[in-house]
Amino acid sequence: MGALYIGMSGLTVNQAALNATTHNIANLDSNGYTRQQVLMKDTYYYNYNLRTVGNSQSGLGSNMSRIRQVRDFFADSQYRLETGRGSFYSAMHEVEEEVEKYFGTDVDEQPLKNAMTTFWNTINELQKTPDSIVNRETVIQAAQEMIEEAKMIYNQITDYQKNINRQIRDKVDRVNEIADEIHELNKKITMIEGNKLESANDARDRRNYLLDELSGYADITYKEMDSGCVTVNLEGTTLVAEDRVFKLGTMPISERSELLDVVWADHGNMPLYHFSTLPSAANQTDVGSIKGLLFARGSDIGNYTYMFEGSVDLSRFVDGNGNPKYQTLADMYAGEGYSGYGDYYADYVHPFLVTNLETEMDYLMHNIVTAINDILCPNTTTTSAITATDANGNTVTIPAGTTVLDTENAPIGLGYDGEPGQELFTRRSTDRYTVYDYVDNGVNKKLYVYNEEDLKDPITQYSINELVVNEVLTKNPSKMPLSDTDHSNAQDVLNSLLDAWSCEGDYAGELKLLTPDTLTGYDFQGYYNAMINELSNTGNSYYNIALNQEMVANQIDNRRQIVAGVSSDEELSNMIMFQQGYNAASRYINVVADMLDTLVNRLGRG
Repeated sequence: MGALYIGMSGLTVNQAALNATTHNIANLDSNGYTRQQVLMKDTYYYNYNLRTVGNSQSGLGSNMSRIRQVRDFFADSQYRLETGRGSFYSAMHEVEEEVEKYFGTDVDEQPLKNAMTTFWNTINELQKTPDSIVNRETVIQAAQEMIEEAKMIYNQITDYQKNINRQIRDKVDRVNEIADEIHELNKKITMIEGNKLESANDARDRRNYLLDELSGYADITYKEMDSGCVTVNLEGTTLVAEDRVFKLGTMPISERSELLDVVWADHGNMPLYHFSTLPSAANQTDVGSIKGLLFARGSDIGNYTYMFEGSVDLSRFVDGNGNPKYQTLADMYAGEGYSGYGDYYADYVHPFLVTNLETEMDYLMHNIVTAINDILCPNTTTTSAITATDANGNTVTIPAGTTVLDTENAPIGLGYDGEPGQELFTRRSTDRYTVYDYVDNGVNKKLYVYNEEDLKDPITQYSINELVVNEVLTKNPSKMPLSDTDHSNAQDVLNSLLDAWSCEGDYAGELKLLTPDTLTGYDFQGYYNAMINELSNTGNSYYNIALNQEMVANQIDNRRQIVAGVSSDEELSNMIMFQQGYNAASRYINVVADMLDTLVNRLGRG
């Protein structure tokens, strides 16, 4: 009778193999599905003759060891790493591609570049007839157009920079959703496989699919425990533990910032990333689209002040106890191993695409307007203290070394009542000069004290958002200071305007570095071209790396699919093989049944 059970074992194991095969075929096109395979083994053998050389044994049939997933786990880890790196550079390229659109998609259709060229051309025409009101109006109109184009582009960039917050929040929410689902799958797998008889392969497929997706958001490591659950670390910190999930969150970088940082909400709002160490391919830290977005966006909205070391915030350098590490810039340079501000800029501003672009653009406009203003309203410093009266009649003392309008050399407006001190570009909230009355050798005079720019106070700066064209000149172009004190045309002023634009003549040494960590200088038009070329080259670099990473990831995935993927031809061959095995077991049972029938019926009659 035991022979029937041997046949039954053959039927059972081949039926299980057929079920697994049909399950594979049914999921031929299912994303994330892993081919399943039934492992067969012999059951216990019956020993009926013990010998020193070898035992005489009789087999008791076959059995199913387990239904396993056919995966290449090493290829899984490689694929997830390369996917994460590709996502990092893809996110960077998407940011670059978006901000580049604001400058114009065609070389000949770049509004700011064209507005700058038009402004320069109007100054050329003004030089020919400087007392022409029409030409002056044209210059003022071109100046307004240039400022408006610069503001529009700059504000589009800053708005997009803030809108990246939404993308970051969406990705953080998705990471948390994935973590929750992995945790639930862990519980399901542990429950199903706890009896050591079943395999939760479909749940494992879903979990592996989620790990693939999670690897695109950030750098992950994971480990399967003996219980079957998987623990996941995100950027070196636990995301999914055996018993709980640790969630990510977002919060403003600082009280005044509109930009969000990604933090561990369940770890005391500890930042997910510290960009004091820049992402590096050599260290394999250039992983994840979240890091790519944060890195491309930057932590600040850049302006021209970042070009100067006075903008350095020493409070960002702290020791292990959170106390300031440095008291002076010199200490910081020495402590960080910097030769100067250029090295600091190379680490804290230049790598962050949007912040650096905003800084360069604002720096360009700042230099244009200050160069023109300083020609129309040249400054000097007082050699001694001056007692003067302010607009309210109060007596004040202007100390020696104060920056004031050089009234002796400053050009004036048209007409006999022409006055100096009218700049073309003004700050929205700060006048160029504070005017005082004073007496010099019995002569009543005016003292124009220059209101200095403060790198820490935005309303005092000639930055894009503070710039407007002088309303006085807009209403009355004749007040543009282009005449000498004898009321003749100030050709030297007009020549200086042209020379300053092209960095020629007395301004040959006024070429501007693109950033403090570069060496090549440019005139204004050249600076704009270099800025756009740098942006474009950076974007192409990100695109090429992302494309290469996609190719590498696809190659690894193809290698994974060779192992884990379902082949219809192979599965159909297996189906035929298991059907034959099932039929053979069935025929074996029939033979045994016939034998039993013969034995019972014939011997019973005897």
